Amino acid sequence: MKKIIASVMMVSLLLCTVFSLPVSAAEMPMNEVTTTTIEYLENGDYIETVLTVYETNSRAATKQGTKTSNYKNSSGTVLWCVTVYGSFTYNGTTSSCTSVSRSTESFNSNWTIKSSSCTKSGNCASATATAKYTSGSSSMERSLTVNLYCSPYGIIS
Repeated sequence: MKKIIASVMMVSLLLCTVFSLPVSAAEMPMNEVTTTTIEYLENGDYIETVLTVYETNSRAATKQGTKTSNYKNSSGTVLWCVTVYGSFTYNGTTSSCTSVSRSTESFNSNWTIKSSSCTKSGNCASATATAKYTSGSSSMERSLTVNLYCSPYGIIS
């Protein structure tokens, strides 16, 4: 009887040890938190901006996020977009952008991306793109700037 109790206790102890091992931050999946805002333009088009924050290990003082501005027509079709990608560090007193990149894309043959750039400054990652619309003899240009900020407490906006 003592052998059975000892065996059960050993198996229980082993299982508790195996299932309580810490997992490294690299193995933890990132959760995505997304928010969307809309700005309506006078011509009926609108800009839909989607902020995505990637939540990682809460003990790490780093955050990553993306912000995409989609230029849409009044029917809701995406014509073109610009996205900024930013990585940040924070410590409760200050925050800093450590890396920035950007991407652009046109989804309509009448719109072409004319130029784009990205910069980082302090706690801000920024991307700007200019797209040109051409149809027959008419043309126009639109520019969008997307800013991604991190607060000293790691709040991405």
